[in-house]
Amino acid sequence: MRFFDRLVQRLGVVLVCLPLGACARWPALDEPSPAAVSAALVERMAAADLILIGELHDNVAMHRQRLAWLDLLADRVPITVAMEQFDADAQAALEAARAEQRPGEPLPDRARRIAQAAGFRFDGWDWSLYGPVVELALRRDWPLVGANLSSAQTFAIARGQSHPLADRAPSAWGPQVEKAQSDAIEQGHCGLMPPSMLPPMVRAQRARDAQMAEALITARQGGRTVVLLAGNGHVRRDVGVPLHLADMAGGARVLSVGLLEPGEAPASPYDVIRVFPVQPRADPCRALRERFGKPRSP
Repeated sequence: MRFFDRLVQRLGVVLVCLPLGACARWPALDEPSPAAVSAALVERMAAADLILIGELHDNVAMHRQRLAWLDLLADRVPITVAMEQFDADAQAALEAARAEQRPGEPLPDRARRIAQAAGFRFDGWDWSLYGPVVELALRRDWPLVGANLSSAQTFAIARGQSHPLADRAPSAWGPQVEKAQSDAIEQGHCGLMPPSMLPPMVRAQRARDAQMAEALITARQGGRTVVLLAGNGHVRRDVGVPLHLADMAGGARVLSVGLLEPGEAPASPYDVIRVFPVQPRADPCRALRERFGKPRSP
């Protein structure tokens, strides 16, 4: 288990896509003009109850476009923003930090203070990409919701500890779904996972998706449209949060939006996809191989 401990601890959280954005590449699609695409998508969002918008965590263009969509959507319907990067069990601390008044405090400082209270990992996530979301939420007075399990909870589940969210599976879960999730985790971690470690990692990922689904349902009780911002792996209809919402949310109208880069992969399991230029990045798999002393496969 030593290798597993080092891997999970250094990655910080169990992710289908690495924090650096290393995910499977997806096919490019023909699209109309950006303005027409945005208008049509915002219309579809406005008709939904729960909106799940994905990301490659380091793709700057995706973050900018998603922020613009949120601003446009909020002109149509009242929204609540739920974030993968905030911990659900830190919601009270988030609310307390938001309620605290510090005269003269600049908005960026206030946003950072609230994120810190919510469990945001500044050593794992690029704050320059997520700070603007929090600042916009504060300017427009949107509720913010911590959606994720904490890193400590995730690590404990991956080590085999029992947890209600990990010990039950959605009704649609079966061998095919298990394999799809396992394959995604193996690919997202550059093939470094020993086969014996994949089942507990699947349990941890499934628990995180279940937690996000519960957070969305709780936030929806306020009567607002709830938007989840999370990695593409979490918003997939075949293995992610929507699978749990199908059991938990009844007839809620759920819209899953995958934000992808061009490349080669099977058809994408989202309601809507938008393709963005590839973000220049170093090879994160090479970095992980070097970090853990794993040679490149022949």
